[in-house]
This record gives sequence, structure tokens and C-alpha cells, in this order.
Amino acid sequence: MKKMLKIVCALLLAVWIIPFESVQAASFKDMSKDNTLITEIDYLVEKGIIYGYPDNLFKPDTNVTREQVAAMLTRALGLQTTNVKDPEYQDVPITHPYYKEIAAAQNAGIFLSAQKFNPDASLSRGHMAIVLHRAFIFKGGGISYFTDVSSQTSGYKEISLIANNNIARGYDDGSFRPNLPLTRAHFSAFLARALTLSNPNLLKDTAYDYTYSHYSLKDKKQYTLKYQYSHYDGKNDVWAVSDLNSNKIFNSELLFSNGEFYGQAIAKNVSSHYDFSFRLPLRIGVIKHENDEGVISGIRITVKATDGTVQAGDVDYNNVIVLEEKSIYSDGVSTYYFVDGIGLVKELYNGVVVYELLNRTAN
Repeated sequence: MKKMLKIVCALLLAVWIIPFESVQAASFKDMSKDNTLITEIDYLVEKGIIYGYPDNLFKPDTNVTREQVAAMLTRALGLQTTNVKDPEYQDVPITHPYYKEIAAAQNAGIFLSAQKFNPDASLSRGHMAIVLHRAFIFKGGGISYFTDVSSQTSGYKEISLIANNNIARGYDDGSFRPNLPLTRAHFSAFLARALTLSNPNLLKDTAYDYTYSHYSLKDKKQYTLKYQYSHYDGKNDVWAVSDLNSNKIFNSELLFSNGEFYGQAIAKNVSSHYDFSFRLPLRIGVIKHENDEGVISGIRITVKATDGTVQAGDVDYNNVIVLEEKSIYSDGVSTYYFVDGIGLVKELYNGVVVYELLNRTAN
């Protein structure tokens, strides 16, 4: 009987790692399109890094196990699973369903040598930070300001690094809860963010003049706008904007970035707030929630891709940052396409192109 149970368990584990064709996170019966982690989970499903269960469930609130983490990291990093060195964990025999993945992760230094691996055990949020840092080697400095994390906390450095890289924010009460077991949904989100982490320069290049095609939603007219760098006002790059056809002068655009924050505004609004702003670096998923505190409320900004593609002005761009902005006060959805070192190349509103970069010329 025990032998039969072992066989059944092994089959269930094997099913969990077998990909299902055309599976999307939103298609799981226990996931919804409104879930704030849907972008990250979709990304891992599309990449074949994580799969659902045979009953079309994802089980987002189930604690992720150490063996599952090893398997996902092995797939995500493309670790070699042939000719792996035996990690010599007493509880991971060569017949274990995840033996190769656990061995590959241990061989790569993601998990340390020990007598036992405890493959069925859960992974805490604090240990998650340690494991992810070993896998990705995050950069950046700064300290952690979580109320329950101090320099004496195991994984203090790694927790600070994932927080400074916007991979994990903690809870509304200011805590990180390092000892809390990690769920499948949360680990999926953290892994997807680590895989897509990007710190691009989103500012326009001041050495160039930019020409955009612009469709005004206010007057329903088409303009050809020229953006010329004007000056630096001590905080922002100021760009003068005019229409090439009518010589109509538009409000200047203000762009700001310090590597930790990006903001853009029209000149008359900068005294109160930036019209579009968010923290850096970027990674896929929701980066600004409508319930976040701040001058602008009701806005959700989601990074849909950090390696997307788009065509603008007959130019095909790769490694495009794609951001989606929604407001709870309207049905409008704005989609922004940024290219590192160039800036905004395209903007859509409910699928209508409102800005498109036509060309850049050296000034």
C-alpha cells in the first residue's frame, strides 16, 4: 500500500511539471483577470516555468515547497540537468521526481550543502530573498526600513536588496514578515520580477530633436509635434513643444529621472504633481496601485513587458518597456512604449495611437 501511495504521489508531482498547451494564468479556475499578480504568473506560464494542476487549478494560496522552488529556478535560469553532481541530500535520492532540478540548483550554489534538503518543506519570505539573490545577484544599496527586519534578521542584506529593486514591497503595516511561509502566487511573482528586472534610461536624449505624430483627444485633430530640448531647470529636462504645420506652441514637457524615480508632466502641472510617475527599477507587474498613498489616487500602473517589441515611425524596436495605466474614475486605458536611451516611442489610449515617434535628428 505504501509503495502504491509513493507511485501516486510521484505521478501527481510529475503532472505538475508537465506543460499544458495554451494555458494562461487567467484561464485557471482559481485565478481571475483582476488578480494583481496575473501579469507575473502569466509570464511564467508562457515561458514554461510554472504550470497548473490537471484540474485546471493554480492553487495560488498553497505554500510553495522547496522542491518546487528548485524546479522553477532550474527552468528559469536554464540550468543544466544532465550529468549533475549528486548533492548528497539524505532525503533526495536519485529516484526523487525533482532530483535533477534540486541537484542543479545546489550545484549552482542556490541551495547550500546539508544533510537534508527537506523538499516538501515550505519556503519563508526571508529565505526566498536569500535564494533569489543567490540566483540573480541583485545590485544596489540602501537599507531595509521594514518594522520587523533588522540587521540581526537572517537575510537582512538580501531582503533590503529585493526591496530596493522593487521585487517585494512588504505589507501595508510596514512589515516584511520574513518568517511567513511563501505561497505559490507570491513566489511566482517574485521570480517573474527578478527575471524581468530592468533599469532603463527613459528620458529623451537631449542631443536630439524629436518629431511625433500626435492625435489630440481633446480637439480630435492630428498634429506633427517637434520636441526640442530647452534647458535644465535644476530638477527637470525642459522640452519645448510646437506643431510643425501651424507653428502652434504647446505646453513644455518636463521629464525627471534620478535612477530611483521617473516622472513626466506638462509645465503648468509640475508644481502639484507629475502626470505620469513611478519608481525605478522596473519589472513586470503592478508597480503603482490605485490604493497607494500619494497626490494622484485611483491610478494603477502595470508593467506588461520589459522586453517587448513595437513599431513606431516605420522602425521596429526591441527590448521595449510596455506600461499600462488605468484609472478607477474612467474606462480609459493608456499604453506607453519606452525604449532605453530614446524615451517614449509610442502611446495608445484605448487602442488609438495618440503619440508616435516619427524620427529623431541630431540638434
